[in-house]
Amino acid sequence: MNLYNNKLSDAIPASIGNLTNLQTLNLYNNDLSGAIPTEIGNLTNLQVLNLFNNDLSDAIPASIGNLANLQTLSLFDNDLSGAIPTEISNLTNLTNPKPVRQRVVG
Repeated sequence: MNLYNNKLSDAIPASIGNLTNLQTLNLYNNDLSGAIPTEIGNLTNLQVLNLFNNDLSDAIPASIGNLANLQTLSLFDNDLSGAIPTEISNLTNLTNPKPVRQRVVG
């Protein structure tokens, strides 16, 4: 699914987790806000996850560690906070990891 550069706003809906056969999710360069939904961990066939350059906030959900097939992860240029979850070490197939470039908040 390629929806980058579309001026999308608001939160990523939890229903994204229903797209279990999805292999690519490109939502970068939008105005998405709120937390990355924990349901993102249901996308176990996902190989590419690009959410960079949005206004996403809160912590990276631990469920991201469920994405065993993930090869590319890009979350930089958001307002993410908290520690990077230890479950990220489960992503042993990452070939192009760019997890986070956090901005310091407050």
